[in-house]
Amino acid sequence: MSRETRSEKLRGLMEGLGVGAVLLRRPANFAWYTNGADNRVDRSSPLGVASVLVTTDAAYVVADNIEAARMRDEEGVGLEVAMYPWHQDPEATIRELAGNVVLGADHPFRGARDVSDAVAPLRHVLDADAIELYRRAGAETAAAMAEAAGKVTSGMSEVEAAAELLCSCRRRGLAGDVVLVAADERIASYRHPIPKGNPIERRVMLVVCAEMGGLYVSLTHFVQLEEPDQEHVRRQAACAEILRRMREEATRPGRTLADAFTDCRSFYAEAGFPYEWRSHHQGGMAGYATREVVATNRTRQEIKPGMAFAWNPSLPGAKAEETFVLTEDGPEVICR
Repeated sequence: MSRETRSEKLRGLMEGLGVGAVLLRRPANFAWYTNGADNRVDRSSPLGVASVLVTTDAAYVVADNIEAARMRDEEGVGLEVAMYPWHQDPEATIRELAGNVVLGADHPFRGARDVSDAVAPLRHVLDADAIELYRRAGAETAAAMAEAAGKVTSGMSEVEAAAELLCSCRRRGLAGDVVLVAADERIASYRHPIPKGNPIERRVMLVVCAEMGGLYVSLTHFVQLEEPDQEHVRRQAACAEILRRMREEATRPGRTLADAFTDCRSFYAEAGFPYEWRSHHQGGMAGYATREVVATNRTRQEIKPGMAFAWNPSLPGAKAEETFVLTEDGPEVICR
């Protein structure tokens, strides 16, 4: 999907919504439209520092004088950059570029119609360029995880292991937006173990949701410093089998995420753990968010080729997680 095709899709949506221009400032939409450009400075903010403005016959990046040169020179946006003074409101510049039309926006903007929910599905099916970037992100995430896992030693703290994982990501051009680490008994205590100062003695679970070009790769890995007990082996094998079945059996074109979720519950039961799905979400559609859509029995989104998925079955003390793209030829795991 070229920039022209993305523009066509967005303009088709604009026509259907009855708006004459759309302003995209949320990082996911900005990255999607620009094929990987980053409009963030403060990653804790839900909005970026630059916007894409698409009209019926043109497209611009709108940024203040602090960000404009970087957007043009380093982010590779490939669009005309419209600059305004940092101390002024951008509304006048945006209205002048858009003209006297109804404006849609993916964020609160004075006088604009909220089009967030309508725009999001446009980015769910990835084009060839995005899939190629995703493959690279997946390979780099796997390499970062392997490097960090190789540096884990007995006595290291969870925080130190997290630092190794974050550094390994950054060295490869990845942002580790989510890093979870749990050692030993703590693995079974929490499904989202924020790293603490606990020392690692026998085993550690490393989890990362790493971002490159707006695309997120989720991956979980265990480091065993001692021979694991048989119960841990059994539970980890069960998680791996549920994950395999989610990838190969549940995630098929024409089905819905609700169908896949129903299968997931059955897979847990067949593995001997019928109620453990209740302890944590099971993942869902990935892409320009760690989870674009979390699967439940109410999620009716149709599964299509070109979509990405990250399932994450877990049991007390065990978990399996990976990211794959559903291609025309079947699922392709990108983080091995």
